[in-house]
Amino acid sequence: MATRAEPHVVALDLGGSKLAAGRVDAGGRILERRDHETETSSEDALVAQLDAAIAELADEATRALGVGIPSLIDQRTGVPGASVNVPLAGLPLRSRLEERFGLPVALENDANGAAVAEHRLGAGRGTEHMILLTIGTGIGGGLILNGRLYRGAIGAAAELGHVTVALDGPACQGTCPGIGHLEALASGTAAERLAAEVAAGRPESALAREPELDGRALVRLAEAGDADARGVIDTIGRRLGAGVAGYVNVFNPEVVVIGGGFGAAGDFLLDPVREVVAEQALPTARDEVRIVPAELGPDAGLVGAGLVAFDLLAG
Repeated sequence: MATRAEPHVVALDLGGSKLAAGRVDAGGRILERRDHETETSSEDALVAQLDAAIAELADEATRALGVGIPSLIDQRTGVPGASVNVPLAGLPLRSRLEERFGLPVALENDANGAAVAEHRLGAGRGTEHMILLTIGTGIGGGLILNGRLYRGAIGAAAELGHVTVALDGPACQGTCPGIGHLEALASGTAAERLAAEVAAGRPESALAREPELDGRALVRLAEAGDADARGVIDTIGRRLGAGVAGYVNVFNPEVVVIGGGFGAAGDFLLDPVREVVAEQALPTARDEVRIVPAELGPDAGLVGAGLVAFDLLAG
């Protein structure tokens, strides 16, 4: 059984609604885990929560901190830029945590961390070129190229939800200024919006009778055989497939891993993605790529934050 004496890092996986914190060992095992509701009322309140979560877990065997956040990060300075649902933009978070705890800090985009975890321990094991897409409120992305996490010039790469797939499409979500981005058309939020439109036009349908028409309800109805729910997920999958076809053309990955909360739709979502990629991506890349579900589920972000912290220690 794991003990506190085992060398480990303290990892945080910060989301807009939940903060997961835990001790993670060098093999990616979660030795201990605590979940909290994210404090988003102010920057000060959130930073105090991060401090408390770390202090609760850090001990004499803690070697580093790994922090995954839903933000663009300038890796030169450790300062988050645009942040989704959390008030951290412009805060020198990495240096602040280093000073507060006296430990090296790996600060990483949350989807990048999840990509590292899936590549080493999950659905991307054994590959050199992998794409991760997390389908939830938005669409997150991570790139593994030549066996390494690709961050771009300053750390802001792999915003794969923010590619244009429809020039006359809807405005993107949150603070994004884009139009017709994949996130606006193929995220879990987009699925809920499309389901509401179908329900409004079909008041006798199971969708219309659903008290809370969210992604979980859509998946449950699809599994029960509801044609409307399956149709909504199929449409979202085909939109997603258009984006994935572009990624296949650009990056020629061995595998595209699809996770996130709406990834629970499984083959109802993945089959139309595969069909569109087969129709629209260029040979021979389209013939070699595998499109598969993520394996690590909600642990991916926490495990990935731990692994990037150990990478920092390894230099």
